[in-house]
Amino acid sequence: MANPPTFSRSATPRIPQKNVSRRPSTQSIRSGGQFARRPSIDPSQGSPNSDAILTPGSEYTYESVYSDRESDDASPRFAAKLAGLHFGGHLRSPSNEVNPLFSPSAPPQLPGDELMYSLASEKRPDEKIFSESFQDAINQTKGELREISLAIWGCTAAHQVGSNLYFLRQQAQSLSEFEPSRTRTVGLVGDSGVGKSSLINSLLDQPDLARSNGDGSACTFVVTEYRFRATHHEEPYGIEVDYMNTEEVKELLEELLRTYRQCYIPAFQEVDSVQEKTEIRKRSAKAWDTLRSVFKTKPRLTKEFVLVDSADAEASVLNTLLEWANGVLLRRPGGANARTWSATASTVDECVDKVDPFVRDPIDESKPVLWPFIRIVRIFLRAAILQTGLVLVDCPSLRDLNYARVRATERYLRNCHEVFAVTTISGALTDQGVRDIIIRNGRHRPLRIVCTKSEVIDVKGTERSSTPDIALQIKTWRQQIDNLRVHVRRCEARRRHRIPGALEEEVHNRDVLQEMEFALKKFLMERRNREIATQLIDTYANEVQLGDLKVFCVSNKDYFEHRHDEQSRAETRLELSGITGLRRYCHSIAAEAQFAAATAFVEHHAPAFLGSLRQWGVAGSEEVPRAHADELREILKCLEETICRKLVLPSSEIHRTKTNLNHEFAASIVLPIRENREEWRKSAMDSTQEWAKWQPGSYAAFCRRYGNYETSAVGRRRWNEELIAPMRLQLESNWGFYQECVDDCKKDLIDAVQDVFDTVCEPLRDRTNSAPTAIRNILDNVGPRKDCIIDIIDAGFDDLIEGTSQIENDALYGHDSSYTNDIMRTAYEACNKEYGPGSDKRRKETISRHIQQCRIFPKLSTMVERHHRTFVRATFDSMIGEITREVDNFVRDLRLVAVKEGEVSEACRYPDFARRLRLRLVQADRVIAQCGETAKELREQRV
Repeated sequence: MANPPTFSRSATPRIPQKNVSRRPSTQSIRSGGQFARRPSIDPSQGSPNSDAILTPGSEYTYESVYSDRESDDASPRFAAKLAGLHFGGHLRSPSNEVNPLFSPSAPPQLPGDELMYSLASEKRPDEKIFSESFQDAINQTKGELREISLAIWGCTAAHQVGSNLYFLRQQAQSLSEFEPSRTRTVGLVGDSGVGKSSLINSLLDQPDLARSNGDGSACTFVVTEYRFRATHHEEPYGIEVDYMNTEEVKELLEELLRTYRQCYIPAFQEVDSVQEKTEIRKRSAKAWDTLRSVFKTKPRLTKEFVLVDSADAEASVLNTLLEWANGVLLRRPGGANARTWSATASTVDECVDKVDPFVRDPIDESKPVLWPFIRIVRIFLRAAILQTGLVLVDCPSLRDLNYARVRATERYLRNCHEVFAVTTISGALTDQGVRDIIIRNGRHRPLRIVCTKSEVIDVKGTERSSTPDIALQIKTWRQQIDNLRVHVRRCEARRRHRIPGALEEEVHNRDVLQEMEFALKKFLMERRNREIATQLIDTYANEVQLGDLKVFCVSNKDYFEHRHDEQSRAETRLELSGITGLRRYCHSIAAEAQFAAATAFVEHHAPAFLGSLRQWGVAGSEEVPRAHADELREILKCLEETICRKLVLPSSEIHRTKTNLNHEFAASIVLPIRENREEWRKSAMDSTQEWAKWQPGSYAAFCRRYGNYETSAVGRRRWNEELIAPMRLQLESNWGFYQECVDDCKKDLIDAVQDVFDTVCEPLRDRTNSAPTAIRNILDNVGPRKDCIIDIIDAGFDDLIEGTSQIENDALYGHDSSYTNDIMRTAYEACNKEYGPGSDKRRKETISRHIQQCRIFPKLSTMVERHHRTFVRATFDSMIGEITREVDNFVRDLRLVAVKEGEVSEACRYPDFARRLRLRLVQADRVIAQCGETAKELREQRV
């Protein structure tokens, strides 16, 4: 299939001709499909004569190796039956034969469905994660682990909470349901009516999930995430809602009051620009509509009540609104103290019905309006585009929100890996919303522009505006189509009069007509797509990070119109719609991160688990002389203490690394801010003196826009960035040095992990003769277990670099969600209240005094350090938690080398099971080793 019609700066935009051919299905990276629901089963309830195949539940909980909880909830009656069933022969997993997106709600296959278009036939990007051999390796690995999980289920010890086999069963089940957890977030943002919700529906292949309004009014008020739902969940849809906390509710109400009053305060009369006055009125009307919607049952809510003109009265109004808001929060699901709410759904309609109360006004007037107090909504579903780690985010238009919502949405967009600016193709070149998105986000990340409604074409208008040769080509084509339409009507009339052969002739001519219409449409759409894309790139590429701008032209209407056509016919039309090309690009966004997680699973986590399971199987199988056994137990105890002390305890290298990073950040970033604060404050004062020379109208306009604005008199300026320009100049290089320090710390930490395991291996090698099989097995498993820990460190430091980069942007730039903007906001709001004679002088004095007295740079240093420490702590806490689990697994293996005197190992208590397990692991080792080789070869290939 042709490459997607993507336009970028790096190459001359063009739409390649469609090569109509049918392609084989590309396997999914996940294959957790199942034929039936899998409830957790209490073995004690089964019949000893039952021949049913029992499967474990999907819940996976982690218990520390030091847990001593025991349970007798498992009955031994099934042990022999299940053990014999799953070890005898080779039970194959059905995963390779079932669509990985299979769910109980999936429609049954009907005759002819195999001829229709299938998402599985879509070509995936040329990325390693989509390699057929790698997909097979993942599926085979999961299949082996699934069989092992089922086999373990057949032993009584696997159901005794606190037993070693109990933990191994949980791990087996979790690994058999593996899905790469590394995600990449794409934020879609655009003005109302551009087709953003329809675009999301097309990408998800769910025509009615994201609601859209046909009248052009705003439909999205709340940030809505679309995430993949794992196949082990029974219901295909999941919903999570995050509520605002008390402080966020208060900030929102303050902002709504402030926004509503803007066109009623005397300062509004001093606004010179007619366009700005119109915008202020629109924002004021939206704020009032929101207040009236939320508090519709409060008769006291009148414009007179809100428009009080004294500080005490304003505080009283805010307190009243907060009291009313608490009443609304009491009626939301979960009550006022709830911070989240979740639910599931079996159908898309049920999902939409459950989400609607949180994202729009309810139809029932007696129900509370909740959406203003919602932080974020997450919808989990089984969509192919989400299956490869992508998170699609429907963001409200930044021009439809109050300032508090704008800052929150902008902050969210800055955490997205990519931003899609959505516009219509007819208005793309003049869409102020696109320019606004580029101004807010363009310099901090690559940008993609998605032009919707590409199918809307005026054929005759294009003919008139084209060059003579193109116009003649279009005219000839159009006339041939018109003539053929008349002929089709002629055939239709003959068919209605039952003339022999007329039906076949009509069908044939209709097919020819449709192909001719499609060919003309394709010619016109591709030509316009190239023209628009070229102009957009020429206009905006220099304003985007590294000039990395791509343009996609799509038709949501054409996509769903031809989505269920016959395969070969659908391929050409869906490719022209641009949706399949855009979806292919979306698959590539998370491909690298997904490949890293998947290779770690195949090469390290699966072999490490098999090594632990083998250690369980050989425990106690060797006779160790008492003198050697006592000595070996002492050595093992010392090794256990060593590995815990050096890898997870507060004295470990990872804790020292966290401390070192905080110290290095303080020395590289925080200290220079504090040392140069006076010099930089003077530079900031010089900037304010320059602004003070401006005309009153321009100065007031910048205050109303919180320092980031553009006027014809002074052009585009960013006050907040100008205030910290000298700081940014120095700290940009310092930040580079700090990033190098992060890389060095990562390398040192990995070296420390290597040293720890080398220290553990040395005494074990010297005592191999004491328990040859057990010690050799644990030595063989050191490599995979160590690599699991290194994988955790790699992923954690990737997150660390990404997070510190975000802190850098917020510290060194002046966007609405930046630290500098937060510090300056109170001064801008004070200026916006000034009016009347002398107001210009008072505004300028307010800004100057604020910079002199607010200690802007000490505050900046404190904010930067606090956010950095918070993020580093969260990242390292996550890494330490995962490393602790790996250490617990290794310690559990160490304890199985030589059991305590007088104790009998679990494997010795179930010798037949342990024997069959050891035999089964021989096959599993061989299969997973082959899969690991496949993954390694791909990983080492050069791109």
